[in-house]
Amino acid sequence: MRRLLLLLFFLQTGLYLVAQKENLNSYSLYLKPGWVIPTNEYVSGTNPANKPISAIYSASLRFEHQTDGSRGWHQMYNYPSYGLGIYFAKFSVPNQLGNPISLYGFLSSTIYRHNRFLLKTDFSLGIAFNWEHFSSSNTLNVAMGGPLSCYIDAALMAYYNMSTHFDLGVGLALSHFSNGALKMPNMGINVLSPKIIFKYKPYENFRLKITEKPYSESCFENLTTFFFGAHDVQTVINPHQENKSYENHSYLVFGLDDRFLRRFNLKHSLGLGIGIGYNQYVGTEYRIENDKMVFSDTPVMQRFNLSAYISYEYRIHRLAILLEPGIYIYKNKNDKSKNFFQRIGFRHYLSESVFYGVSLRAANFSVAQYIEWTIGYRINDIGR
Repeated sequence: MRRLLLLLFFLQTGLYLVAQKENLNSYSLYLKPGWVIPTNEYVSGTNPANKPISAIYSASLRFEHQTDGSRGWHQMYNYPSYGLGIYFAKFSVPNQLGNPISLYGFLSSTIYRHNRFLLKTDFSLGIAFNWEHFSSSNTLNVAMGGPLSCYIDAALMAYYNMSTHFDLGVGLALSHFSNGALKMPNMGINVLSPKIIFKYKPYENFRLKITEKPYSESCFENLTTFFFGAHDVQTVINPHQENKSYENHSYLVFGLDDRFLRRFNLKHSLGLGIGIGYNQYVGTEYRIENDKMVFSDTPVMQRFNLSAYISYEYRIHRLAILLEPGIYIYKNKNDKSKNFFQRIGFRHYLSESVFYGVSLRAANFSVAQYIEWTIGYRINDIGR
């Protein structure tokens, strides 16, 4: 019933899009048999079934809008397409990871176009649920810590126009499921999948419009953001019992960042940033007394950290992709996390000044620390 309701909701959304822009929407079915990359012991075979979870079978339904050049930014980014999708999956070993369902948005950009042939990149981001996750009854599951996770998919796809209304495509995708350390343990799941794509376009083939590209001068800009979030720490209540009991405790994080960037054009900005953050968990220790956890807390001021980083932003109209490698200049000595961290995320500009976003802070380019939800303000043309 849940799947049927989701599908009906998605169909209604698609019909709404068609009603708004009838000539430029299409429908696609994606079939994706995939290989689960053995990046943790649970998928490698240390699970209640004692079998490697090596394969995944999935399908996805998409509603896609194709830009046509009627706006200047369409041509600047080589006529991208974007839309919404719903994803269903099943693993080769049942009842170990569940049957995840994801709702996601995507952006596709054209690399090469020639007659009936089209080569595109594709990036999807969404939320996945319906997991069999870590719990007191399944303490072996280090892959997925909670009922919700992020769904990230990056793909290279080739299409061939079979007829006026139908395209056939193939592709290769790398998918990642992770909850950003909201619930621990959280080793994540990585999947490599070929794709077979069947695409139906109600509209007939059309000519791409060529319009004047937006003009921009390079300038300096200042971005100030406030972020907040939480991360989860798994604890063992009584490690001496054969059947160990576990608890999960969430800890608050928040902070303020300021970036000074050089905006070279409408696409690229690069500069430096500095941030101050608060981590409620830093230095918190506990001991077991009579099967109870007794915490020894850390003074509030020692939970703050100071960081500096390189900030790069790639802008696609009102959407921006954020990449920020950085270091901690100061943090509590009891904080065992790496001094070098990475931040990757997105911003959406509501106007030229106000934006919101979400990003993931990680270490070693693979270990999620926490998700940051952000709001911010941009000052343009500094010094003019």
